[in-house]
Amino acid sequence: MELNPRKQKILKAIVDGFVATGDPVGSKSLLLETGISVSPATVRNDMADLTNKGYIYQPHTSAGRIPSQKGLRYYIDNLMVPLLPPERARDYMDLKLTGAADTPESLLTAAATLLSEYIGYAAVTTTPPCEESRIHRLHFIGTGRHTVMVVLVTTTGMVKSRLFRCNFVVNSEILTILHETLNKALCGVPLESINRPFMQTVAASFSELFLIIPQALTAIMEISEQALKVQLCVSGEKNLLFSDEVDPHTARRILSFLSDREQVSKLLLLGKSHLSIHIGSECAAPELRTACVVCGRYEIEGRTAGAVALFGPGRMDYASAMGAVSYITGKVGSLLEEMVDI
Repeated sequence: MELNPRKQKILKAIVDGFVATGDPVGSKSLLLETGISVSPATVRNDMADLTNKGYIYQPHTSAGRIPSQKGLRYYIDNLMVPLLPPERARDYMDLKLTGAADTPESLLTAAATLLSEYIGYAAVTTTPPCEESRIHRLHFIGTGRHTVMVVLVTTTGMVKSRLFRCNFVVNSEILTILHETLNKALCGVPLESINRPFMQTVAASFSELFLIIPQALTAIMEISEQALKVQLCVSGEKNLLFSDEVDPHTARRILSFLSDREQVSKLLLLGKSHLSIHIGSECAAPELRTACVVCGRYEIEGRTAGAVALFGPGRMDYASAMGAVSYITGKVGSLLEEMVDI
């Protein structure tokens, strides 16, 4: 339902005031904050209409108004403008994230830590879901006379490695054969397809190379299984316990939800939208009925991949939270794309 400009201004002022103080907002405060050139009676009538339509409500008699979940949703979708971190904060985030971009795991850990420190609640990052992952490239590095390290890079930016032992002396010719034959056979194959029957078929197709291939295929199968598992990094849980905006019951419920990694992963990887805010019942989890989840999905080579998310109370600075999640999500996606091309 569309609201006229004056009612939008009133709703925005009520949300902004409630987010800033946690207190109900009255008609006198609205006139001062908004500068609307109408009578107090007109403002009260507009507030009554917003109340009747379910956008705001009066928590107790003679109090001002606070936004309902419906009002917060309208505010987020129509009135809020994401607020990017200031330039100095962005420079700091860039420095920390670039410095941690050795592996996807270290990068995502740094992203969760930065987000939780900047906003002050709990932050979660996830690796991409397995159904999006294929083998992008394989590298083979000789580490000894009889040992080789295989490095697997997936299309979603994951990098996994494993040492394997050979029954022959490893030289540059052997490494070249492994690199050329196995990249040709396996690049583009979904990780979910890398199982024992598939690898046996691949091994049989090499005929004369059969003696030098099995150990490499076993190592690739093992690291593919590792890369299939969605990994989560959670940071800043203690922030929930010491924040003035988070009541103890909400903090405990959020912490309970975050302890179930499978449940968290399912929530964050469920949607495909680049940036979203879920309030209360929209989170579809009883533990989050008084919470808010701000979630960003980063992209790798144009495909939606993993998530960067913030877990906090229903009353939060949505504009700053969404701006920070958006900025960090974009930076994580860019750095992971660079990893894919190693």
